[in-house]
Amino acid sequence: MNHTVFFDALKAGTIGECYLFEGAEEYIKQQALKNLCAKVLPAGLEEMNLTELQDPDPDTLIAAAETLPFMGEKRLVVVRECSLIASGRKAENEKTVEAIADYLTHIPPSTCIVFYVKGKADGRKKLYTLLKKKNAIVDFSPMNDVECVDWARKTMRRMGKQLDGEAAGHLVFTVGKDAALLRQEMEKLASYLEDRVEVSPADIDAVCTRSTECTVFQMVDAQVAGQNDTAFALLRDLVRSGENRVMVLALLLRQYRILYHMRCLMEERTPPNQMAQLLGIPPFSVSRTQQQARKFDRDRLRMAYDDLMDYEFRLKQGRIPQDNCAENAMLRLEQILRGA
Repeated sequence: MNHTVFFDALKAGTIGECYLFEGAEEYIKQQALKNLCAKVLPAGLEEMNLTELQDPDPDTLIAAAETLPFMGEKRLVVVRECSLIASGRKAENEKTVEAIADYLTHIPPSTCIVFYVKGKADGRKKLYTLLKKKNAIVDFSPMNDVECVDWARKTMRRMGKQLDGEAAGHLVFTVGKDAALLRQEMEKLASYLEDRVEVSPADIDAVCTRSTECTVFQMVDAQVAGQNDTAFALLRDLVRSGENRVMVLALLLRQYRILYHMRCLMEERTPPNQMAQLLGIPPFSVSRTQQQARKFDRDRLRMAYDDLMDYEFRLKQGRIPQDNCAENAMLRLEQILRGA
């Protein structure tokens, strides 16, 4: 199940006997465990009914799980970084696997066990297979664009603020899809708004820290509009913040690839919803990307894209230096776009 299904089940009062929390979205994973604790553990008696273990042996795990809850219905046992399931760990011990696997088939109704791993678990391991058969795996993969916008709107609502679809899309576009960073920026927004309830795109621009991807998009936006001073100022901001120039070059290449293919799709009269899917961009950025692509014809954008590809290829071969590669790429693009 994904995390949305887990939260819905928890809200409905459905609690499994065991779970495996895995996936790269650590903030929401932490919130899921926090919510599970709040649902399972009696208020004021949390410490008496919560046991956290670090890669325990079977006897330790079973002893914790068999302990009856104190003045409550359930005990929660959290097993962190279990070597039988986490990636990059030691080889499996067959007797240990069998002992834990056997116990998981008859967990007492008074206990809920959560295996909690950072990142992805190792799907090749036997314990993972068993938990998958029990439908106990909760996937905390990074949110897609639609999920992220929905999550941002719900989170801001809990802060007493309102994000409409346009503003939520702008927030995700500006900050990125990392839930922890989004939460941090939303708290800044809530404080900035004071008594106001509605969040506008202008509020987001005034307060929120731009992601590298957003800044590169704005660089390209300024460059295609002929605002080179703005474009290079944004690039300097990235470099001063410690961003790697080779990474910036890769993002420039990606953006000009999108612009070229967007121009092709526009000439083919492709529907906007299909454009987002074909280009791998969020639906709320389609209109802004179209505006960029309209500035130049398809051949000009293809020249820019091809030149960037060739430049990056020669850079990776070591034929040209990495120093100032992003700045040089921007200058080359300007010559191509303006026909100099």
